[in-house]
Amino acid sequence: MISFVHDLPAQRVVFAPGAVARIADEAARLGLNRALVIATPGGGARLGGRLVEILSSRAAGLHAQASLHVPKSVAEEGIAAARGADGLVAAGGGAAIGLAKIIARDLGLPILAVPTTYSGSEATAIWGMSEGERKFTGKDVRVLPRTIVYDPELTLALPAAVSAASGMNGIAHCVEALWVGERTPFLMALAGDAARRFAVHLPRVVASGGDREARAECLVAAWLAGVVLASGTGLQHKLAHVLGGLGLPHAETHAIILPHVTRFNLAAAPQAQARLAAALGGDGADRLAALLRGFPIPQRLREVGFDRAKTDFVAQEVAAMAITAPRKVTAGDVRTLLAAAY
Repeated sequence: MISFVHDLPAQRVVFAPGAVARIADEAARLGLNRALVIATPGGGARLGGRLVEILSSRAAGLHAQASLHVPKSVAEEGIAAARGADGLVAAGGGAAIGLAKIIARDLGLPILAVPTTYSGSEATAIWGMSEGERKFTGKDVRVLPRTIVYDPELTLALPAAVSAASGMNGIAHCVEALWVGERTPFLMALAGDAARRFAVHLPRVVASGGDREARAECLVAAWLAGVVLASGTGLQHKLAHVLGGLGLPHAETHAIILPHVTRFNLAAAPQAQARLAAALGGDGADRLAALLRGFPIPQRLREVGFDRAKTDFVAQEVAAMAITAPRKVTAGDVRTLLAAAY
């Protein structure tokens, strides 16, 4: 018989074209008077600078040093830069939001997130940080952004490859929510809706970056997919995190392994198989593989720098996590998956 615990922390979401203009008002609503803007170098810094201007006297400055997987040294620099601030504004994709989360965890500062990609990190209480060849993750309500401001206009210039990879990352959240042990009816419903939105609108975004309707739909899907991660993670995310510790790009790695992990797990999860088929319009693993083939992103682990000599290391790391939902995962299973994805 079905049983579950549904416990989601509150979060304010502001979604509208042009919503970026409301940043100062939303900062005021949170009581922020010295908000440090967190961004990546380059394009992220340009957006960060724009937010500093909008925040005006409420801005404490710009720290545009975020990087993928939040290396420990980058986290330490961010924490040092944020001392004296009373809040954080995370501008951009998962790297900026990820750094803001580590700062929030250690300094207790509220986050206002302005996401521009589709990974959904802004809607989760999950943090991650890397050191050496390992990536560490955890869950802490302190890192969940208090407010998210979604402005589809900010995504119009997002390159097709970044859109596709981050969208596949979002789909991975949806797929995994259908088989993890902590799933709830509410989160599975969100997962199905988000997966359907991505399946319909992500190819449109990749084909035409200026498609405003498709951009907005993918942002909605990203939000829902992020909320879905409250159900927990399994083989898909744990394998992606171990590979991320080796320096592989997060979103692209998710995209590459997703069809393989899905095929492996759906064999033991008939209800998830039916839900995913309804959302994607066909066999889940096949539809995901077809989406991947249609996108201008790496298709194999060898294309993103995976060293096959690390296969045993990855297999042992994942096997040690004792994953059992929806089926037990052995080191041999991981080796087989890595070989197929390579």
